[in-house]
Parts: sequence; structure tokens; C-alpha cells
Amino acid sequence: MDSHRFSVTSEKARAAGANGELHEAIDLYRTALGLWRGAALAGLHGTTITSAAMSLDEQRLTALEELTTIRIRAGQPASVVGELYELVGANPLRESLREHLMHALHLVSRQADALAVYEEGRRILAEELGVDPSPRLRLLHAAILNGEPAGEISPSPDAGTAPAAPAALPAGAPARRFYLPHDIRDFSGRAAELTRLLAAAKDTVPTALVISAIDGMGGIGKTTLAVHLAHRVADDYPDGQYFVDLHGFSPGTDPVPAEQALDTLLRDSGVPPELVPPSLDGRRALWRSQLAGQRALLVLDNATDAEHVRALLPGAAGVLVLVTSRRKLTTLDGAVPMSLDVLPHAEAVTLFTQVAGRSAGDAPEATDAVVELCGRLPLAIRIAGARLRSRPMWQVADLVRRLRDQSQRARLLETDDRGVLAVLRVSYRYLQPDRQRAFRLLGAHPGTDFDAHLVAAVTGFSVDHAEDVLESLFDDNLVKQRTGDRFYFHDLVKDCARQIFEESETPREQRIFWERLLDYYLHCAAKWCEFLDNDTAHITPQIQYPPQRELAVGSAEEAVGALNTEYLNIIAAARMAAKDGFHGHAWQFPCVLQPLLRLHNNYGGASYSLFKEGLRAARLLNDGRAEAACLVGLTAICRERKSNAEAREYVEQGLEVFRALGDHRGEAAQLVELGRLCLDDDLLKESRDAFVEADRLLTNVPTNFVHASVANNLGVIYRDLGQFDLALQHLNRALTIVADDNHPRRRVLTSWCVAAVLYYQGRNEQAISEFTEVLRASTAVRFDHGRAAAMTGLAGVRRTLGSLGEAVELGRQALSLARQFDFWKVECEALNVLGEANVALHELDQAQQVFDHAREQAVRFASNRYEARALEGLAHVALGRGERALAEHHWEQAVRLYPDGMHDAEFARRHLVSGGAGAVRCFRCDTASLPV
Repeated sequence: MDSHRFSVTSEKARAAGANGELHEAIDLYRTALGLWRGAALAGLHGTTITSAAMSLDEQRLTALEELTTIRIRAGQPASVVGELYELVGANPLRESLREHLMHALHLVSRQADALAVYEEGRRILAEELGVDPSPRLRLLHAAILNGEPAGEISPSPDAGTAPAAPAALPAGAPARRFYLPHDIRDFSGRAAELTRLLAAAKDTVPTALVISAIDGMGGIGKTTLAVHLAHRVADDYPDGQYFVDLHGFSPGTDPVPAEQALDTLLRDSGVPPELVPPSLDGRRALWRSQLAGQRALLVLDNATDAEHVRALLPGAAGVLVLVTSRRKLTTLDGAVPMSLDVLPHAEAVTLFTQVAGRSAGDAPEATDAVVELCGRLPLAIRIAGARLRSRPMWQVADLVRRLRDQSQRARLLETDDRGVLAVLRVSYRYLQPDRQRAFRLLGAHPGTDFDAHLVAAVTGFSVDHAEDVLESLFDDNLVKQRTGDRFYFHDLVKDCARQIFEESETPREQRIFWERLLDYYLHCAAKWCEFLDNDTAHITPQIQYPPQRELAVGSAEEAVGALNTEYLNIIAAARMAAKDGFHGHAWQFPCVLQPLLRLHNNYGGASYSLFKEGLRAARLLNDGRAEAACLVGLTAICRERKSNAEAREYVEQGLEVFRALGDHRGEAAQLVELGRLCLDDDLLKESRDAFVEADRLLTNVPTNFVHASVANNLGVIYRDLGQFDLALQHLNRALTIVADDNHPRRRVLTSWCVAAVLYYQGRNEQAISEFTEVLRASTAVRFDHGRAAAMTGLAGVRRTLGSLGEAVELGRQALSLARQFDFWKVECEALNVLGEANVALHELDQAQQVFDHAREQAVRFASNRYEARALEGLAHVALGRGERALAEHHWEQAVRLYPDGMHDAEFARRHLVSGGAGAVRCFRCDTASLPV
């Protein structure tokens, strides 16, 4: 009753205010607000109660804001200041309240207090959400700073109607888009579930956040129901309809991390790639701010568990979230759970007749039998109906007969229903002996898919025979076909095959199978990685069962393709070797895979654990060379992904082992790693000394890639020190060494360093030519790191030459690629280049956000040089705004952070010694199209 009276009275107050009857409106608002006696529905609990209480509290706060607006219009700003301070304190992220308070303070000549209120809000938004105040709040702040008359500044006309979302997009950002998959034409069934879900979505007030969590076994129809529901309510959510497949249970695909899903959602909502924060917390905050105040719909499909989606949930009301998962999401706070079971019989019949295009009245008993033989599982019913529809000469009775025939049922019904296992066991009995053997052995395969080469290796069949076996199993619907020559098991089919393997094979037979499988993948990895650049060691695999043949490759590009195809299988085999005590395989796998682990995701994922287990296995075998090879790999991984301190420990251990072995080449390789560590720690001179010592050790060693690595790194050091001619001398020496090398990536990286030196020297056209060639060569061999670095270099040169649009496009492409493969150094470089292009375009607000992201990433990886580079950018932003003192502060910070002796510090010093001369240009801000 009070809620109804409050709503009616509030509407009358709004009408009076709109008609200019200000004092009448004030009285009505006070009457409405006087009905409140504390928090809404206090003491009551439950999802529906909580949603209703949130709605009522929001209505009360809206009425308070509207009353404040009327009182200010009625000439009572002084009387509302105290109340507004209290409201802002209770709701610090509600920018409309802060705007009213600033306006009221300005009206009573308390400009300093108004500016303090703004600064407090800016700080809170930055700390809590990682965003800046909204454009409207910034405009009010600027108006107060500029001394505009108070009477000419007014708050937003619709202030108080909804929480304001912090702005994060530049002007001209694309509009909201709609990403729902298409709804199926013949959706049927799930009437009760759909009614419940529609009620939860439509009966909840617009100010509530609604989460519906749909769980059930595979094939039960979770995604179909969620998508159908989304289309049914889509018109109620006009601000955006988003869909993300999280691949929680997708065969052969890792679950999508929250960072990657948020990147997709943010970019779908219109955020340019350079404005997507690098951290999970930053992305989560920006996503929540994007949806604040929006009527949007979000479908999160195929989640692993509640934790998988928690970071993706909006923080504001007005959004409908639909989550599907094979697991119950009982720990997802506030979610309305919906567990799907098999269809009721009547709905199952309806679904079958719609898919099959037959009337149930034509053969009611046979139709009833079909849906029961299908277990009333939607996926099985759809498969059976589709088979009947594609065979117009069949009657429903023909389908029933085949479903009842156990030798055909597995072929007719491929599904992950648990009851299918019994059918699969019967099907297994009808296979020929060689098909049976392949089926049960493949059930123990630890990876995601397989081909005839693998089957031949583990069974001893010829490859041709293995191909025939796979085709036969495919015809019997016991394996699925991923591509023309690759096959995989459905999850439950694999469970069945694994059970038969464990029951049928003796322990000795199982051991021989594992050794054959491990030997096959180790052999393939070593063969294919010969085409890549291996910094660890060149290892000839020690195996007992060499395969008849593996997929032949003739180039680095083909090798990368083969390795990517088998990546998940090889990693699974390596993990199994470490877990089950195959020590020889356990240390060899990571060492031969080192170039792929670097190439695939820059030593992310399983790289560290594989090398740690490999080191443990090498020490158990008391194999010094194996131990040394693993230590080299661990050093490289820790330098890129973990900590330089841990990397130094492995360097010292590796140097000790190599010296004990009398291996100068290995010792030099570890000194190269030490030099790289010093370089990462910004110890340029110590780094140079390590490389020089490595060069000395290699004097009597035949020329190899370690010589090239030393020369290349000396070139990098001298470039950083500003000794460009000496840098080119060493880089050209490195290029000479690798001129006839079979690993083009080495030439690509060295050529990139040459291009960078040319750019520093101001030889821009030559730099463009070199960077372009690096991009071409990297693309040809699928070298993503080289592609990203080349595009970043080209973006910088194009900015210098005034081609700003091209610079931004190249920078964005480089940034996307760097984030995709976790190249954090390239990401920092790309962000800084994009920020410099934004400065040249006079887009200072966007430039500041980009440089802030670059600085955040640099601090995350403790990189002083990249933090200094970002501070240079922030200095140019401040200078562009006329804030000379702030600019000088940033440049001074940059100079202090740059490594001792690094040439880049001179760019900041040039501005600092200019004495404020606006015409001074440095390497970072000198752009051909800009007036000097």
C-alpha cells in the first residue's frame, strides 16, 4: 500500500515540477518520501524479495534526486548542500548526485568546495573502477574552473533517473551491437522451464539484476533454451544483446579465460582495442561501467563453473544474464537456478515430429517407441528425427527397428547420454578384431584427437591400414571426424573405450602402449621443431619404438602448422610422461618443444611446469646434460613469465653444470641468458659485459646460432646506449652468421633490430623498408611475434612521417596480436606508439588513457624503461593541455627511471632544458604534419 502511494505521489510531483509548480512539487515529493520508515522490505529474504527491495530503494533515491533538483530551481541551493553531502557519501559512485552537489556549491559561491567534491569523485572512480569521470561531470568541472556564472550552469535534466556510468569511449565510438546466435525454427518443448525463466526475466522490475543459471548434462538442450529465451525477451533489452561461448566443456578447446571473454565483450560493446585495460580487474571494472544504466542481455554459454563467469557479471541493475553449464552453479550468488532433465513424453513426441516432418498420428505407437528408445534426450531425438527426414522411403517403424538393433543404435544415436555406454559396449562386440584393438587403445589416448600416423604408431599397423580402420570406425559412428584426416571421440564414447582398455589390456601391454605413444609424439615434436629456432639444445630423441612415418613437413611454416595441430596432444603426452614416471620422456619433451612453447604463447600455459618436471626427471636419472638443458629452458621461461630473481638462480645452476661438463658452447648460451636478464633489469653495462664474455668463450667454437645470438644482443645493447654505428656493426655480423640458417625467425628478429636502429637515426624510409620486409617474412613463416613487432615499428615511423591514421591502424593490429599471444613488451610498445599518435591527433583524453594502460602494464612487469616511456607520453599530454609543470614532473620521473646510460632519456632531457619553449620537438613528438 505504501509503495503504491509513494509511486502515485511521486508521479504527481513530477507533473507539478514539469508545469513549473515548484513549491507544489516540493510538498508532494516530501509527502511521498515521508512514507519511508527505513530500508525497503527490511528483515525479509529471498531472490524475489531482494530484487523488489533494490527497486524500491532505487525509486526512493531517484525521488530524492528529483526533489534536490526542484529545490535548487526554487532558489534553495544552500539548504540542500548538507543533504547532498550525506547522499554522496552514501552513494559515492552515483555521479548525478555529485553533479547536483557541485552545482549547489557553485551557486552559493563555494567554488573551492565544488572542485574538491569533483576531485574526490575522480579519485574514487579511478580506484574503484579504473575510469575517469563522465564527460558531463568533466564539463561542469571545467565550467567552474573557468569561472562561468553559476546561473548559466545547470545539472543534467534527467539527473537522478539512473546511476551514471563512467564514460570510457571516445567520441564517435560504434553503437551497441547485437550478437545472439540465430533461434532454431523448430524449437519445441521446455514449456514449463520457459515459463519460469520468462517470469524471472519479465516480472522483475527494470532496476534489478537478473541471473538465470541453466545446468544439465550434455545434449540436454541448455544452449538452445537460453538462445530461444534470449530472442523471446530481446525487445526488452534494446541497449545490447551479447553472447559468449566460454568453451567450458568443448572438446579440444581450453576454457576461455575471463580476461579473453571480457576483451571480446568490451570490443563488442564498442571499446577500441587500445582502450581495453591489460588487467583482469581493469577489464572487469570497465565492462561493469559499460553496462551501468543499460537495459542489456548477456548470454554466457558453456561455463566451467560459477567462478568462470563471476568476473563477467555486470555490477548494475537492468541487465538480464543467462548462464549455461554442465555443472550446477549453486555458488553463483543471486542466480535463479534451472536444472534441465529429459523431456516429458508429450514434448519429446512433439519435438520428434517437428524435426522428422511426420505427424505423430500417422504411427503413434512407433513414435512413442522412438522417443523412449532415444531416452527422451533432445539431442538424440533430433538426430533420430533428422535421419528419418532424410530418408523419405523409411517409415517410423523402420527407424524403431534400427534403434532396437544394438548393432546399429550407436550409429543412429551419437550422444553423450550416460545410457549410451551400454549400447557402445554392444557395438564394440560387433567390430572386427583390428577395429576393436584400435578402439580400446585410442580410448587411453590422453589428448584430444588423432590421425592414422598415431594409430599406426600405437598399434603397429601400417599407415594405410590405420586409415582404413579409422574410416571403418567413422562409418560405425564410434569416432567423429574433425577434418579430412583427423578424428576424435565423443566424451562418453571415449569413457567407454577407456574402460574396455583397462579391462582388456594387461599391465605389460598397457606399458608398451604408453611407450609407443610417447615415442611417437616425442619423435614428431623433435622432427618438426628442427625447423624452428631452439635456444635450449639440439636433442636427438632417445626412443625405443620409432614410428614408421610422421606427417612430412618441408618448411618452418609447415612445421608450425603440424605442431599447432598436434599441440594439445603433445602437451598431454608430456604431462602424462611426467606424472607416470617416464623420466626419459619427461625431460626430453620440454627441451625439444622449447621453440614451440615460446612461439605458441610466449612460454605461458604448461611451459614452466613441464620444464620443472623435466628438471626433476633429469636429476633422478643423474643426467648432467639433460639437467643443463632443462635449466636453460627454465631460465628463459622465468625471464619472460615469472621473475628475474628465479631466472638468475637457474642461470647460476646452469653455468655450474656446463662448466663441470667442460661445455663452452653451453656456458656461453647461459651467459647469453644472463645478459638478457641484466638487460631486462635495465643493467645495460652488466649486460654488455656478459655478452662480451660469451663472445670470448665462443672464440674456438665452430660458428653456430649462439654466436649470432651474442652478436644480435650486443647490437641491442649498443642501440640502447645510443652507439648506433657500433650497433649496426654487430647486427650485420649476426645477419651474416644466420644468412644460410634454416631458421628464418632468427633473421627476422635481427632485421627488426636493424630497422629500429635506422629509425632512431632518422633514416625513416630505410626503416620502413626494413620493417615491411620483417612483416612480410614473419607472415610467411607464421611468426606472430615478428608480425606484432614489425607493425609496431611501422606504426612509429608512420607517426613520425605524419601518416597518423595508418599509424593508429597498424598500432591497433599490433596491440591485438600482442595481447592474443601475451607478448607484454610488444604490448607496451604498441600502447605507447598509439598514445603518441593520439597526441599528434590532439586526442589528449584518449592519449592519457592509453599511456595509463602502458604504464600499468610496465609496472605489472617491473619494467622501468617501459614505465619511463609511458611517462614521456603523459608529459606530452600535459604539455598539450598547457600544464607545463606537470609535463616537467613526468619528464623528470622518466629520466630517473630510464636505465643508466640509455639513449632514450635524452628525449625527455631535451624538453627539460628547453626552458618551456613550445617549439621544441623530440623523437617522441616530432611529426611531419605538425607545425613546429
